[in-house]
Amino acid sequence: MVRLTVIFRRNKPLSAINVWAFEAYNACYMKKKTPGRRAKPAHKAATGRKTGAAALKSKKGPVRARRAAGRATVSRDLPPDGIYPYDRGRHGDLVWHLAQFDRLLKKYTPEDQEVLKKALAFARERHEKQVRKDGSPFIIHPVRIASVISTEWSVRETPIVAAGLLHDVIEDTQTTIREVKDAFGDEISKLVDGMTMWPGSETPEVYLKRVARGPRQLRIIKCADVLDNLRSWPECEDDVPDRFSRWWRQAHDYALPMAEETMDVAAKRIREIVEDEWYLRKAHMI
Repeated sequence: MVRLTVIFRRNKPLSAINVWAFEAYNACYMKKKTPGRRAKPAHKAATGRKTGAAALKSKKGPVRARRAAGRATVSRDLPPDGIYPYDRGRHGDLVWHLAQFDRLLKKYTPEDQEVLKKALAFARERHEKQVRKDGSPFIIHPVRIASVISTEWSVRETPIVAAGLLHDVIEDTQTTIREVKDAFGDEISKLVDGMTMWPGSETPEVYLKRVARGPRQLRIIKCADVLDNLRSWPECEDDVPDRFSRWWRQAHDYALPMAEETMDVAAKRIREIVEDEWYLRKAHMI
């Protein structure tokens, strides 16, 4: 190739092959360098594009490159695994949670097992066609609440666990308080009644204040309810304006103080979530 350059400079004729070879050589290696600057590699000089983080800083960078760089610099849009006491994929697995509930029953007396089985069957029948905002069967929520109360927090009082299973049957179905009282007695029905928010007469904030003034058993159920709802955020769509910021304020401003007055372990778990960076970003707090 050096010989070809010398021949060209002496203005001697070149064959067609040599001309083609010289032009290819000249295009690849004979580009002039800008004084004081390092020559760009051929692939960058040909496109003039920036990639990676450099594309984020330049408005001239391709849209696709800026998006790719943005994805590379931002963590996955998921909360930390530590908010769940089980594998993240188990949260919406109804079959798995029902199996956990069956194991839970073995810690109770035969009489209490019958009460809890009856409460689960009652709740499953009433919530049969309902789904949660994340698309999962509604009954998975009360089943998880029962596990939070009994397994995570070691509260084995049967009326509290049974009321946790039944806590939404009045508010979200056509079930009446009389039906619950006739089936489960006065103690459980009062807890279910206390967990019911009456639309039109209570706002969520007024409701949470009322529960916070209620008995400890009622507050335990509500704390478990709030915790499970917070854990379900990743599966919920952000299709309602200010949904997550409203939920976060209710959890932080009302449920957390209530948990601090009720159970240390409940307060710790709720605080870990509402102060987590992923939740703060999801709620537009940072």
